[in-house]
Amino acid sequence: MTLSGCRARCACGWRGTSRYPIDWEKVREDDDPDTYDTTGPYTEWEMHLDDVAERTVTLPEDLAELLGQVRERIDRLWLEDDTARGYATMLRACNALGAIVAETGPEAAHALAREHDEAMPAIAEALGATEKAARARLLHYEHLTWR
Repeated sequence: MTLSGCRARCACGWRGTSRYPIDWEKVREDDDPDTYDTTGPYTEWEMHLDDVAERTVTLPEDLAELLGQVRERIDRLWLEDDTARGYATMLRACNALGAIVAETGPEAAHALAREHDEAMPAIAEALGATEKAARARLLHYEHLTWR
């Protein structure tokens, strides 16, 4: 019997502390990688995501609610109208959201970029991202243009 283990990890570089055994002989017998239990690492990863979420900037409740409503309405369009007109409506909604992003994103990114190096750890934490990902996001929004 060959035993090895797995640990939880995240794209941000975080790694879980516990190792969870995998019996590869059992996996080979069943020819199904889902035969081993991943609830341990998955639970650790979910706790990590909760920790990250607690440190991020919270959207104002009314804005979060409005964004949720927009998402739900666009999702309903998929179900209610799968015609060219329905898809055009979805694209028009995306266009309107894109215009808002293009108008506000660069200004916010420029303001944050002025504090760039010394504040980057705090900016990354507020965005719930790694410093590398936060820098990439700032660059994306700084150079975003609307045509």
